[in-house]
Amino acid sequence: MLTFKLFCFFSFCSLLQDGRSFIIQNQAQFAKELLPLNYKHNNMASFIRQLNMYGFHKITSIDNGGLRFDKDEMEFTHPCFQKDHPYLLEHIKRKIATSKQQQLQAQQQAEDKSALKLEAVSRVLSEVKNMRGRQDTLDSRFQTMKQENEALWREIAILRQKHHKQQQIVNKVSESRAVLFRGMISVLFMQAGSG
Repeated sequence: MLTFKLFCFFSFCSLLQDGRSFIIQNQAQFAKELLPLNYKHNNMASFIRQLNMYGFHKITSIDNGGLRFDKDEMEFTHPCFQKDHPYLLEHIKRKIATSKQQQLQAQQQAEDKSALKLEAVSRVLSEVKNMRGRQDTLDSRFQTMKQENEALWREIAILRQKHHKQQQIVNKVSESRAVLFRGMISVLFMQAGSG
């Protein structure tokens, strides 16, 4: 509505005769004199961005079928910005940036995926930690069993040595007994033969 009123009072911007577009004829003067009256700035590029956000489109002279190349002139149009149809102005609204919505949705999905990934990573790390704990326990048990096994083998070796020594003693005792027994028998035979 504000933009519509602007064209009624200034010579450097005007509606075209068909009333379906407007021309800014002197951008510098427009930015210097008009923009500060209605906006917090005098930046022409910001004003054009605002127009675009509300659905206005710049028309080039080639689009019009003409060959005007006046660099200081700019023409804009909007289907609801028409001379003698002010009731259409209520339909000029700031574009809802579908790309912004899509970006927000994509960002939300990315955050959800990221949260799921973090949760999965956390779960995997927890499982790895548990497995590492079990592995450490098994390693500790294995080490204990290995030490016990080595101790048993040492004990077996000691027992074998003892057994071998005892066997040697038994063998010596047996040999001594046998020698003694043979000696006793020969003495008995000798006594029996002499008597």
